Amino acid sequence: MKRTNERPTPSRIGAALATLRQSVTRLAVTQPMTALASAALAGVAIDHAFPMRLAVWLSLMAASTLAWWTIRRRLTADQTARKYRGWDVVCLCITVACVLAIRHHSVIARYHDASVLDVLTETAEPTIAIGVVDEAVRVRRDPIDEVAPWIDAADLSGQPDASSRYQSLITLQLQTLRRGIQDISFSGRVLVRVNGDLSELRPGDRVRVLGHIATLPAPSNPGQSDPRIWAMRNEIHATLKADRVRDIERLEGQSRSSNSYRWVQRRVTDIATSARQTILQTVSPEQQGIALALILGQRDLLENDTSEALIVTGTAHLLSVSGLHLGILFLVARLIAGLLRMPLGGQLIFLAVVTLFYVAITGGRPPVLRAAILLATLMLSIAIARPYHPLNSLSLALIFLLWAMPLEIFSIGMQLSFLAVATLLSCGRPNRRSPTAANDAVDLEENFDRLADQSRPRWVRVAGYFVYAVKTAIWYSGCVTVVTLPLVWHEFHVVSPVSVLVNVILSPMMMVALSVGVATVVVSWIFAPLAIIPGWLCSLILSWMTSVIEWASEVPGGHFWLPSPSMFSVVTYFVGLVAILAFRARQSRRKPITIWSVLWIMLAWKLATIPAPLPPATFESTFIDVGHGTATILRPDRETVWLYDCGWLGNFRNRSDMIDEVLWSMGVTRIDGIVLSHADADHFNALPGLVKRFAIERIVTPPGMLSGEGRSLGQARRAIEASGVEVTELDATSEIPLNQLGDWWRQVEILHPPAQRIEGSDNANSMVLQINHADRPLLLPGDLEPPGTSVLISQPRPRPGGVMMAPHHGSLRMDADAVLQWARPSETVVSGGKRAAKVEVTEMLSATGGGVHVTSNVGCVRVRIDGGGTVQIRSWKVSPW
Repeated sequence: MKRTNERPTPSRIGAALATLRQSVTRLAVTQPMTALASAALAGVAIDHAFPMRLAVWLSLMAASTLAWWTIRRRLTADQTARKYRGWDVVCLCITVACVLAIRHHSVIARYHDASVLDVLTETAEPTIAIGVVDEAVRVRRDPIDEVAPWIDAADLSGQPDASSRYQSLITLQLQTLRRGIQDISFSGRVLVRVNGDLSELRPGDRVRVLGHIATLPAPSNPGQSDPRIWAMRNEIHATLKADRVRDIERLEGQSRSSNSYRWVQRRVTDIATSARQTILQTVSPEQQGIALALILGQRDLLENDTSEALIVTGTAHLLSVSGLHLGILFLVARLIAGLLRMPLGGQLIFLAVVTLFYVAITGGRPPVLRAAILLATLMLSIAIARPYHPLNSLSLALIFLLWAMPLEIFSIGMQLSFLAVATLLSCGRPNRRSPTAANDAVDLEENFDRLADQSRPRWVRVAGYFVYAVKTAIWYSGCVTVVTLPLVWHEFHVVSPVSVLVNVILSPMMMVALSVGVATVVVSWIFAPLAIIPGWLCSLILSWMTSVIEWASEVPGGHFWLPSPSMFSVVTYFVGLVAILAFRARQSRRKPITIWSVLWIMLAWKLATIPAPLPPATFESTFIDVGHGTATILRPDRETVWLYDCGWLGNFRNRSDMIDEVLWSMGVTRIDGIVLSHADADHFNALPGLVKRFAIERIVTPPGMLSGEGRSLGQARRAIEASGVEVTELDATSEIPLNQLGDWWRQVEILHPPAQRIEGSDNANSMVLQINHADRPLLLPGDLEPPGTSVLISQPRPRPGGVMMAPHHGSLRMDADAVLQWARPSETVVSGGKRAAKVEVTEMLSATGGGVHVTSNVGCVRVRIDGGGTVQIRSWKVSPW
């Protein structure tokens, strides 16, 4: 064999370590704060995903610090020790990662150490709590319609009264809690919810609250976001519901812990409240919600339709106060300072005052703090005449916020805010070219062209500048849209191509509206009567913005509602993006980033819309936990999806989010049909939301159901007409049109209502379906009650041993004995809220020996009947699938 003098190639592990060392060293030299911020973010993320004991992090930090010190000494003593160069930077980054991981670990531990968690459960219990108001009170509109996943709509009254036009949300630092007849000291933070306006409360006020307290529950449906994660991120340990404003009493004096921090909090709250009142008094009522969101970041008064339009057009960030807002004010302030010919020192002081003022009136939100740090580093670099690197400043802001609030980095708002700014700072100009000889020649030729342009008419030059500005704006908007798409898609289930253009159109309007809105607040403090002028101008511009948003939300193909990609695929996209940025030169990144983004979108779209698996010859029905209401997903096979009813009590805005989430978790984008059992709103009021998000082929109703009167029925009719969904009316005597409904309807029998309407309520005329699969019946009776019950049980009995949904949500007023003796089910599912969770309901429905599953107790219930007739029942809270 021929011998060679070639040196052996290093091992793959050694090569990977060398590459890591070189990459970290290069990043640390060019952008030191970015390297440290990346390490800090990695430490927080690792401890969040893979929690470790504190001793492990402390040991690793000590080892990395010792290694850093040893390497630095060796490098100082021997300047030629090349093999050690770069490893000092790696060790320093590991140390920073450990420090931030320890900080994250301590915040999590502090949250779980709250003593109130040891005594509370998800079941609300009456109590009297005493605590200190910890933050500015949030006031929002129409509380009866803001049904959060952890609020049972059945507890809400039918109509809100004048005193509950607003709802107050108060964050309380708990001091004592009534247990039995004693007030016992407890630690923890409680979110108090009460109908009424309590905006006069200030941070530091001690209050006594009478209400019902409970911890936030686990998700009850697949695909539903976990409210406990939100609670931990905001350091909320429980919710406390007070029925009336008079149940909250302000006690004399402030908290014993009142100090300078509380004093600053109260002053900031006073400023923010004054600004809010100014906006409400000077801006037209139609634009008040959007004005508060744009100027102060308070989105509590936004109408539901406006909020949805902002999401589907990709413009929600315009109304979420962030660095963009502060940057606009900063530019305006610099322009004013320049016009006033302020000296450099005066300009810096003026800009600092404007920054602090805006941070104050917006409540010091994390995105605003991030922007304030960016601007502070910019002003400091100008003051000391040092070069300014935007990415280093952004990284400094990230490190500060990771230390101050490590859990906030996992909020979608914070992630999108940093990602958007980093993209704007990194994507460069749309016409930038690599510095090759050929491109240098092109640049030289373009310089001659620009000189020639000077001889052209002024309007031609202005038009050229305008076209260039628009192209540049579209480029930046497109870059931000593509890079943030995975996060937006994962969080909001929407892909919005129209956002690229809409953001360009709205940005100039937003600049003017924001500047004029802040001017309205300032002018009102100087001379209140004059504030009406900028307030009127702000209203006018906001009306234009609203019109553009509404137009964009209706553009065909402008947005798509889709199942979300998995978090693994989202992480994969950003890992690939970082790899391209790390290993490709700056001038040669565009093409690989474009290819990678397109490939990822196509693959993620395909994977997200794959239907959930279903064994062959198996019929599946999923009873969604919607509180007091009914929404049942029927799947006779993997590709076919039907709904039996779609609504819940208290859904006055016709939302469909609780149903959407379950459907999307199954990969559903198209619904073959919806059966509406009767005209009670809690069985169909989610229909307007569903027709916006899913392609629905057909709706089946009892005769004349949609022709009734009422607000909810009118909205349902308008939604059906707008979407063009075909409606089929059927009764017990109708011949089922299999060519329209599908062959699987051969398994379906319509048992009720009869052709002639029964005298009685809509409940008595509910459509009852019997689905027969492998000789096992599935009975869906809607809200059937007497006299319709007697008509049903006069028909031939189904085979015993099937599954039945309890009529009328398990109401104690239904003729349970007659129905159970007739149906003889082996399992009964109750789709209901807290009323259905009573022991009496379970006892009534289990009288014949069958099992009872109440959605408000066990969460979403999935029933599968296989080809052999075996019934399998699982519930989401007990055994998630």
